[in-house]
Amino acid sequence: MKIKLIVFDWAGTLIDFGCRAPLGAFVDAFAAAGLPISEEVARKPMGAHKRDHAREILHEPDIAARVRHDLHREPDESLVNEIYGDFTARLLKVLPAHTAPIPGAVEMLAALREQGIAIGSTTGYTRLMMDIVEPLVRVAGIAPDALICADEVPQARPAPWACFRLAERFNAYPMSCCVKVGDTPADMAEGVNAGMVTIGVSETGNEVGLSEEAFAALPEGERSEHVAAAARRLTDAGANFVLRSVVELPAWLYRWQSK
Repeated sequence: MKIKLIVFDWAGTLIDFGCRAPLGAFVDAFAAAGLPISEEVARKPMGAHKRDHAREILHEPDIAARVRHDLHREPDESLVNEIYGDFTARLLKVLPAHTAPIPGAVEMLAALREQGIAIGSTTGYTRLMMDIVEPLVRVAGIAPDALICADEVPQARPAPWACFRLAERFNAYPMSCCVKVGDTPADMAEGVNAGMVTIGVSETGNEVGLSEEAFAALPEGERSEHVAAAARRLTDAGANFVLRSVVELPAWLYRWQSK
């Protein structure tokens, strides 16, 4: 079947190897609230609307218990808003430093365009955040045809609404001729719920979570273990296929359309 539309995530998929920008902002925001968390905890809801992300962490049983014991309050919407507000302020400051394209992503998008495939994008970032990111990455060659931000739909991931809007915009149907590509379980759920072919990227994204330099510095065996574990989590979340990076997408697309 010919693919008409591919919808990409951003951080960890097209830019920001390791999805590092939101991680640091969340860890720092929770620490400032008196609730230090590990990187592993901070990464669990990655890909969701960032307010939902903060809420999910606060509702982790051990975190909620710490809120009541250490802060003498409830993990309610008031606290969600406080942490989300602090997170947003921190993220806006660091975003410009985390906009480098994933190696090969620019060339990959050019190859898709040569085939007449529409290129959409969704993100857990809000429009305020993407207003910083988009101009910077456009200069570097990352410029999808359309973007739907987390705060521009009634419900963000794992709901499929952003993907449906993009399919409507490009008149791409059935949804089985559309592909969702991302690096988090939330991305996989979004694609599955939209009825799309769903592809996870393991090496460059949140599920490995290392910067390009840190990843390259690992012994080969450790790199393979990290990538395999990430692939398992993405598959468990609904991925139909898992690639190491979006750079492998044109080759996957050739095989898929040659069936």
